[in-house]
Amino acid sequence: MKQLEVNINGIKAIINECGKYFIICCHGLYSSKDSRKYVEISELACKNGFSSVRFDFRGCGESQGNFYESTLSNRLKDLHEVVEYIMQNYNASISLIGSSFGGMVAIAYAYKNGVKPVVTISTPYKIDGIEKNFVEDAMKYDLLEMVKKVSHILIIHGKNDELVPFEHAEKLYENAMEPKKILLFNTDHSFSDDVERRKALEEAIAWIKKFKF
Repeated sequence: MKQLEVNINGIKAIINECGKYFIICCHGLYSSKDSRKYVEISELACKNGFSSVRFDFRGCGESQGNFYESTLSNRLKDLHEVVEYIMQNYNASISLIGSSFGGMVAIAYAYKNGVKPVVTISTPYKIDGIEKNFVEDAMKYDLLEMVKKVSHILIIHGKNDELVPFEHAEKLYENAMEPKKILLFNTDHSFSDDVERRKALEEAIAWIKKFKF
């Protein structure tokens, strides 16, 4: 595995080169590219012959910018810059894995750009109870409508999610295009249970391996 640290117009990213196909990871609202989920995803991806990109949205982690400007709209722009970088430098096919708020970004991006397959983890279809600017911006995006145009999607959720009830996953699943799959695990929002997290991430990689284009 060849690991590169790159700066994409102020977006700090880590690229693990292990194959011609890329998995791009989108972290959650208060998370970063260094979340254990994404480190493990990168390792599992490499074992299966896939390259991966984990990056900090602007305003998060090591990237430039103001966190309070890191709305869904702006994160979509950040993701697009990362995708463009991979396309220009590797001419690769991609899939998306997004956790929580990052899953919302992944669904909205897949809807606009036809990306598949997609994996979401602990993802809500709408948000509230956080900073007003994030909520107001997210209201521009009707994920239950958008996901009707997203296929090859695996929806992963914890049965004991204390932040996003698993009913959010069920509604996303009900509205998504076939082929689709939903998996519920005995863990919390962060997938802090090591065994359940590992099982979930292995399912994510297997889904991408089955449906990669």
